[in-house]
Amino acid sequence: MTFSELDLKGKLEHIWIYYKLRIFMICFLIIAGISIIYTVFVKPHPDNYCGIAMYGQFLSMADDDAVTEELNTLLALDPRKYTVEIESFFSDEKDVMVEAQLNQKFNTYLYASQFHLIMADKENTDIFINSGYYENLTDYLTEDEISSLDEKGLIYYAKDPESGEMEPLAVKLSNSAFLKKYNLYQDNESYIGFVIMPEEYKESTVKTFDILMSE
Repeated sequence: MTFSELDLKGKLEHIWIYYKLRIFMICFLIIAGISIIYTVFVKPHPDNYCGIAMYGQFLSMADDDAVTEELNTLLALDPRKYTVEIESFFSDEKDVMVEAQLNQKFNTYLYASQFHLIMADKENTDIFINSGYYENLTDYLTEDEISSLDEKGLIYYAKDPESGEMEPLAVKLSNSAFLKKYNLYQDNESYIGFVIMPEEYKESTVKTFDILMSE
């Protein structure tokens, strides 16, 4: 019996038996194509409102999502347009390969201006300051704001690589209610600093800093 002589049910069974693999492949390609089109052309791609690097601090995916969502809410961001972006850089220092990959990723993000605030323990804060990554706090905070933080013992003065003078370059994180809520940077003497960044990010970064440092 030829294909043309089969009834509808027989034709469908014949097609399924001999062409099911091709059918699966076509369906897969259609679904994949729709997914790519949605991701590229339909799904919102919010811009980076403020990039935050958490260096030497483990942050689970669940906490990453929770911290990002809360910061976005507190900053009243439209999630279709803007979002705070957080990257955690934490590894076992004994694993040389992983450590090297993290450092490479960190430097790539840094030089691409994806980071605007960096949190780190004192040892790494000193390394970042000596590397010229941090800008003077006076470029972002008013004299009154710096004085208020200084009175609480939160300002970290260090030798500025450019001026050679002792300057306010970082702020201690110990009083941050926001970070305490998520048990972040509670074990060590840790600091936050402003990274050299394009002018367009300065206002949004200061607003994010104010929330992170709220007591």
